Amino acid sequence: MARIDKVTQIVRATAGTALTGVKGVTMNAGGSVVPCGSADAYGVVCLPGTVAAGDPVGVLISGEIVEFSGVAGAKIYATITTGAVGTATAADATRVGFCVEASRLVVNM
Repeated sequence: MARIDKVTQIVRATAGTALTGVKGVTMNAGGSVVPCGSADAYGVVCLPGTVAAGDPVGVLISGEIVEFSGVAGAKIYATITTGAVGTATAADATRVGFCVEASRLVVNM
């Protein structure tokens, strides 16, 4: 299960919809955090369970996520349509960071 290991910068906001897992997120018109949808990612959430809409959530802007399923040296993106974080292409995603080890994602928005 992926988890945040080191935090340099994190912001708190209200979840605009139920969120779970590692997702690229953006802000909706009401200032709530939602999966990317059709907009660029502003940050990444890393949640061990589901956070309900209306609950506060931490958005990682700069830091590290461990136990991440990646490849050392890979650029990591959040897809624009769903917010899923992985090795998508830059054409349909926002770059959120890179893997320094296969299991360590460095987020730098």
